[in-house]
Formats: sequence, C-alpha cells, structure tokens
Amino acid sequence: MSFDYVSYKDVDLKGKKVLIRPDINSNIDVENMTIRESPRIQALGEALAEFKECAVVVMAHQSRPGSKDFTSLKLHADELKKYTDMPVKYVEDIFGEDAVQAIKELKVGEVLVLDNVRKWDKETTIFDDFSEAEKTEMIQTLAPLFDYFVADAFGAAHRAQPSIIGWPTLIAGPTVVKEFEYMTKLLEDPQKPVAMLIGGAKAIDKYKAMKYNLENDRLDYGLCAGLTAVLILEALGTDTGEPNKKAVGKDLEKAKDDIVQTYEKFKDRIILPKDLVIEEGGKRDDVPIDEVGKLNKVTGDIGKETAKDFEKRMMECKTIVANGPPGIFEKEVFRKGTKEMAGAMAKATKKNDALTVIGGGEMGTAAEMFGYADDVSFISTGGGAMLEILSGKDVPLVKALREKKP
Repeated sequence: MSFDYVSYKDVDLKGKKVLIRPDINSNIDVENMTIRESPRIQALGEALAEFKECAVVVMAHQSRPGSKDFTSLKLHADELKKYTDMPVKYVEDIFGEDAVQAIKELKVGEVLVLDNVRKWDKETTIFDDFSEAEKTEMIQTLAPLFDYFVADAFGAAHRAQPSIIGWPTLIAGPTVVKEFEYMTKLLEDPQKPVAMLIGGAKAIDKYKAMKYNLENDRLDYGLCAGLTAVLILEALGTDTGEPNKKAVGKDLEKAKDDIVQTYEKFKDRIILPKDLVIEEGGKRDDVPIDEVGKLNKVTGDIGKETAKDFEKRMMECKTIVANGPPGIFEKEVFRKGTKEMAGAMAKATKKNDALTVIGGGEMGTAAEMFGYADDVSFISTGGGAMLEILSGKDVPLVKALREKKP
C-alpha cells in the first residue's frame, strides 16, 4: 500500500475557511459528565497551531448512539480551550440553520466546534460508494461553505462514514500525516529483525495481520498473547479451558484449517506462550501451557517464562509493533505482563535504537499508565485503523485522500 495524498502543508491556507475532522472521542466520567483524559483533544489543540490563519470548524464524534457516554461536544469544546490560544466557540447543531449561520460568521483565527456528528442518523451508515456519501444532506449543506476539508481522524480511517470520506475534496491533517509517515516505515522498508506483539481481543483480525506480514516476509517474530494466542493454541489442539475456547469459538470454527497450515509454514516465527496466568485467591498463578486446560479458568495474562521469552526476542529486533495488550491490564492481578512488554519496547528503543510503534486503544493507554509513552518511538491514535493498514487493506480514508485531491 502507498499513501498518495495532498497534505495541509501543500496548500495555501491563509485566510481560508476550513473544516477539520479529527478524532477527539474521549474517556468521559458519565456520573459527573466530565472528561477524564483528553490526549486526543490536546493533540487537536497542538494541530490547530498549523491553522492560526484560518477560520476553523471542527466536526467530530463522541461514542455512539445508545452508549452512556454519547454526549454533545460542549465538554470537548470547553476542554479544547485549555490547549489553544485561538478563541473556541460551540454551536449545538451540526448542519441546521444555527450551524450554517455560525460557520458563515466565523472569522479567521477563530475555532467553531459543531455538535456530535453521530447525532445525525446517516453518520453511522457505511458508504462503500463515496459518491453516495457526497449526496447526503449534511455534505450538500456544508460543503459550499468551505475552501478545504482536512482529514485528521486516523482513529476512524477504517470507517467509510460521510464525515470521513463524503467531502468533495480532502487534504491530510497533521495527525494523519504523522501516522502515514510511521505506517510507511512499517510497511515499505522496516529495519529487520521485526517483531509484532499481538494481544487483546479481535483475535482473528490480529491473526490475519500477522499472517499477511509473515507471507510478505516483513515479520521475523509474531509474539502471540491474549485471545490470538488462545485461537492458535486451540486450533493446534492445545486445550486452554472452556472459558477461553468459548471466547474464540466462532473464529476457530471458520479458520482452524488455515491457522494450522499457517503455523506449520511459519512455526519458527509464530511464538506462542509457554505459560499463562490465572487468578487464584486474588493472586497470580503462572500455569504451564499444557496444564491450563485442566483448570478451566479464564487466563488473563502471559506468565513469567513467556514474558522472558518475548523480551529476549524483542531485544534482538530493530522494529517492534504492538497491537493489543498481552493481559487484562485493567485488573491489578493481570497487569504485570503488559507492563513488562511496554517496558521491553522502551528498553529496545533506548538500547538498540529500535523503531517501536504501539497501536492506539488499550495498549496505548497501558503505555501511558505505566509511564512508557515518551520512551517508545510512536503511539498511534488508531489501533483498529493501524491493524487494517498493516493487514494490507486499502482503508476508506486512505482511498478517499488518494481519490479526492483538491
């Protein structure tokens, strides 16, 4: 995959009215209706420094309809004021009369945040045909009001929704440009050896990403943890216990033969856990793989022998990618493996000058939690989007940027 796009740096933005579509979906304390953590809003504040000579309208989403944290973006607009010296306004509208009027009145050097775009029912519709998205009421109403449309929601790059791909033209914003630079390093000419640490959920998707990179000779070690490890172990006939097997049952049924074939072909490069951890009386219990099935309990982390093995292989590598935590790190008892793997990536960065990239979401949160966020090369803002790109997929935002150059 190649990234072919026009960057915000390639056009003259001075005095222009621009719509920027970032990803500022945030962790909200729904009881107090406050934003707990706002790294994405902070990133937007930093990005706005590139648009000081523009009139900037921000269109974004928070959560999805039906969720407790599906809120307006008033909280986000207030939070954004902490991270930019540009005046920030908010309108509780998306493309109605109030929004249109506020956009028309917006002056250069000001920022206007629109309401949660997912309050519009068509926004959660997937448009494989981009031209159909262009015909929607929101796009038709707002498009004539702007000079440029800035795509900066890398975290939603794999979603073909109107606010992402529906505009008549698109240029890449600061976050997307930086993401593409790192994805290019990983895809086109990664420095070898290369390791991919795989954990968390979405087992089949992560297995496919690993397989794609093994088949294209881009990967030396697939370090498998979480449900991906369970999926592969079960396919190979290793009993991991009913609770674990149930979590991957549908994927196992569909992909068992393919997993067995892939493992046979790449068994020296697909590295499976030697031990896993169960909770026993509130404490960690490291259990060898061949004994896990007998205990019939959920395994929530990699064991100490696996952690040692994974770290040893990471320290051999010049490029390390992590997508998903090896353990259920939200629980204290299952936290150790994830902390050690984030630490190993930081160590490889410092000692070996390795390129270390963490996919967003849970593993990114874990790196922040354990104090390693500044010690790895890059933390992506989009775990799901990064996973699809590393699987060789032409994700909607990449395609739209290529096809909709101004």
